[in-house]
Parts: sequence; structure tokens; C-alpha cells
Amino acid sequence: MSASNNSPDTNGSAHDYSTAEEASSSGPSLEIDSEDTEGQSDERDSDFGDSAYGDNQSSYTMSATSSVFHFRYENGRRYHAYAEGKYPVPNDEVEADRLDLQHHAFRLTLDGKLYRAPIPKDVQNVLDVGCGTGIWSIEFADEHPSARVLGTDLSPIQPAQVPPNCEFLIDDCEQDWIFRDQFDYIHTRAMVAAIKNWDRFFEQAYANLKPGGYLECQDIAFPIRCMDSGVTVEDSPLIRWSEYFLEAAKKIGLDGTSPRHFTPQLRNAGFKNINLKSYKWPVGKWAKGARFKLLGRFVHEDLMDWLPSSSLGLFTRVLKWSREEVEVFLSECRAEAKRKDRHYYADVFFYHARKPEGANYSNLEQDFVSWEESIDRDEEDDGHHARPSTTNSTSSAHTTAGPPAASATKENNTSEKGAKSSTTEDSTTPTLHTRTEKPVVTDSDSGK
Repeated sequence: MSASNNSPDTNGSAHDYSTAEEASSSGPSLEIDSEDTEGQSDERDSDFGDSAYGDNQSSYTMSATSSVFHFRYENGRRYHAYAEGKYPVPNDEVEADRLDLQHHAFRLTLDGKLYRAPIPKDVQNVLDVGCGTGIWSIEFADEHPSARVLGTDLSPIQPAQVPPNCEFLIDDCEQDWIFRDQFDYIHTRAMVAAIKNWDRFFEQAYANLKPGGYLECQDIAFPIRCMDSGVTVEDSPLIRWSEYFLEAAKKIGLDGTSPRHFTPQLRNAGFKNINLKSYKWPVGKWAKGARFKLLGRFVHEDLMDWLPSSSLGLFTRVLKWSREEVEVFLSECRAEAKRKDRHYYADVFFYHARKPEGANYSNLEQDFVSWEESIDRDEEDDGHHARPSTTNSTSSAHTTAGPPAASATKENNTSEKGAKSSTTEDSTTPTLHTRTEKPVVTDSDSGK
């Protein structure tokens, strides 16, 4: 993506567009290091698993049902049980390690920061959609002790030791959102292979933000590209992989190019002050500069694990390849990614957008208000109030049921599907809140 007239400064940071209606810019350009003699190593770097930002985990408790741990196994990989089959990527330890590594690539891109949106340091209610291992939620909670951070995901793969102001919820973000209170900041990252209806996602994010609140989306867009002229899909297994990935994703309703086109969708949802900054991630250590070489190591390692994680499910289920065919093709892709005469990169996009102050209720918000009012009337007619008081509670989260259509549990369907596939229950993993036990994020809990 080309830069706008508002070009970034030399270190790649964006100008302040807080008063602009829409703005876009690009990060620093990549230059090939002609003196690089290291090439790409197939060996794993031992320090990749160590966080460059410290161990930010402290204690906390989780509660929920065990059905979310009845994982499905396929082609030697483990997949989520809740809303089974919705996300085509595994949730096993290999994938968790990849997600944590990718987290450091995102932070390195932002000079160690977790976000770009101009939110206040004392931000209160924060939602992290598609939190994965929870690493972003945990580090954000540590850096913002005044915030209450809620991370949601289909998979219960978050750690048991987290800050007291952080909690997790098993949830499908493509179903109706039924949070009791609105958020000051909503964050999502690397969801290009998870969200099918981005228009609906942006509408729900808008409805669940307080006026003046920010949504931030950080994502990678396919296909993978090459800086070298003359490299075609015919002679590059990696470019062919991108084409196959996009084809398979499209057949199940996913658009791997979607992060390139969020601006009009955000605008249509009602957002203002839409800001886009794009970067190029080098695959390997071919780019000039110590920072790009480190980033390239992260991205190369990320890609080596992403290839089987994304392909085994999609290519066998959708394209009807055999596991052996997938593995042979991926070995060609890995060899291609290590070539010193090829310079591949990925496009990464950082969006943030603001819900205007004084914004009128959206249709989604009005529906939710009407539902809450009907619940209040029913409770008054019954002579009691189901909503727990927050004044004397010692719990960090409360629970509430959602509207009947929105809160229907998927556990029965999951159990039935699980009987048809290889499943197991991990008895050592802590349980989580499920969709039918949504924690209520309240102003009083947040210290407002």
C-alpha cells in the first residue's frame, strides 16, 4: 500500500491524526541487505520462546464447564471443541507457541507498544476479541492496572496465572454480543482466518463501545508477496500456497485479503477518525537494519509454523488433499522461504477508529436496550432482581444470561459432534467462563 501525503516520520511512527476524519500511512520501507550472508536457518532459535517484555503473569481464578476441553484431534493436531469446526487452525501447544512468537513480532513493529489507538493510560473497560493464549490481554492488564480486561476466544488455552484485573471468556465473536456494559477500548488481532462477516463484527464492536471509545484491529493480509521481479505463481511454491490458502478460505466464507479493505466497512458501521498504518514484514533476515533482521527472524519462524497450522485443516477438509500431499507441498514451501535469492514479505495493517461522542443508539444498541428493559420488567413482576449487586461482592466478575436467541449454548451440539470424532478431556487445564455465564463488566467493578 502506498503512503498518503501525510508520510510517516523516519522511525516509522505515525503522525497524530486524532482530529482527522480518515488517514493512512505506511511504515518504513524494506531494503534488501546485499551483504547478508547468513541466509535462513532451519534450526529453531532457543530464545524465541522467551518474552522480551518480562513475565507478566500473576494469580487469578477461572470457572466453567468441562465440555470446552473435549478437544478434537485430526491429522496429528488438536482443535477447539466449543463451536467445533468454526476456526480451521489448531489450538495445541505448537500453535500457542506460534501465537506468542507472533505477539512479539507485533510488539517489535510498534516499538514495544501493544496498541496505536490514542486511549488514556487510565482506560477502564477493555475487550480483547480472539485473545488466543491471552498474552496481549495479560500484558495490557499489567501495563494498565486501572483497567478491567476481558479476553474472549473459542479455545481455553489461556494460562491460570494472570493479573487480578484480567479474565477470560469462551465465546464466539460472530454470534450476538450480549455484554451488559459497554467498553472504552476493543482490541482484536490476527483474526483474518477467523471472522467471516467483518461488517457484522464492526457493527457489534460499535454497539458495544462507549461514545468516544476506540476499536483497534491489527491484522496480516494475504497473499504473501515477493519483492523480486519475475517471481510467478508457477515457480514459487510459497506464492502457490498463498493462492491455495485464499481459495480454501473463500470456500468456507473467509476472505484472506480482508484487512486491506477495512476502511469503508468501519465508516459504514459509524466509526470516525479512522486511522490506518501499514507495514511490511520481511520473511527472514534479508532486510537492512538490526530491527528488520530481528523482525524477519520472528516472521520466518512464525511462517514455518503457520504453514502446517493453517494448511492441514483447510487443505484436507476443503481442497480434499491427503495429509501426505499437504506435507510434501509444505516441505517445498519451507525450502522456498529459505532461499537467499528470494525476498518475501507480508503486509500488516493497523487500524484504529473512534465511536463519536454523543453518538445515537445504533440499531444493535437499541435492540439490546429494549431487551434489558424487558428483563427489568419481568424481574419486577416476579418480585426479585436477578442482577447481582456489585457493592458488597468480592468476586471479580458477575454473570448474566443473554437474550434467548443470543445466549443459546452450543454445548449440546458440541457434544453430539464430538461423538463423531476423536475427542479427549484435558483434566489438568483450568476451566473458564462459558458463553452462558458472561461476566458483567461494570463501572463499579472498574473503580469508576
